[in-house]
Amino acid sequence: MMLEARAANCFSSKFVLKVDGRPIGMFQRRLFGENLDVDLTERRHLQFRKVGWLGSQFELVDPIHKQPLGSCDRGGFFTSGWDLNLSVGAGRLEKAGWFSNAYEFKQEAQVQARVDRLGWCDRGWLVDGNDILTQEDLLLIGLIYQVILHRRAAQQSSST
Repeated sequence: MMLEARAANCFSSKFVLKVDGRPIGMFQRRLFGENLDVDLTERRHLQFRKVGWLGSQFELVDPIHKQPLGSCDRGGFFTSGWDLNLSVGAGRLEKAGWFSNAYEFKQEAQVQARVDRLGWCDRGWLVDGNDILTQEDLLLIGLIYQVILHRRAAQQSSST
């Protein structure tokens, strides 16, 4: 299964979500903070929110049922990896290679999903995952990748 998030237009903070080429919803970055509201088809709403003010712990929650669908946290202070808890169990999101922008979700050294930017000119990302992962699992992997890209851009702009 492949989940894609593509910017609605050049200057938009709105991203359209598609699974295997079929639209399933959208999400929009907020002006401040790293929380996101995800609106899916069938009038389903999810929240991607940062837990606490400091730190890097996030969770994907169904606010109606008050049920967490997954969570993640930075793997450590000096690492680029993230520890994820998905419907299939715990795993780790790690950089795919030294010069690569892609990340891979691994469970017991087996790659279950890979996420990467759409391209140099397109804003967005694509998660290619195994069939054991649910849409919510792929969405959490993609949204964490969105946070990684946003933090990297903020860091690069502040250092210049």
